[in-house]
Amino acid sequence: MKFSREELDNFQSLDSLEEEIFSGQEREVVRVNAEVRARLRRALAEDVSREIAAYMAREGIGFNELTRRLAVSPATTSKLMRGSGNITLETIAQISELLGKKPSLAFS
Repeated sequence: MKFSREELDNFQSLDSLEEEIFSGQEREVVRVNAEVRARLRRALAEDVSREIAAYMAREGIGFNELTRRLAVSPATTSKLMRGSGNITLETIAQISELLGKKPSLAFS
């Protein structure tokens, strides 16, 4: 379905455009799937955060030293420690190298 610029401008919000394109059932499926993915991302980020906290305790290091060792920005270190943000595979590889551990992914 294509909309002209004028038709797009007539929609009051993104929600009203979404309602025009998708059925209520389709919107609900998208919403539920997005919630599941967000919950799974949070769980992965929290796992990484716990591993980092254990490493810091073992090594007796603080925030600044962790930032230096990871060679990332303080903002990235903060997100990693809080278990927030979108962790890339590259970041996981950096953390794994620092921790001296091989990451694994288990589906349960």
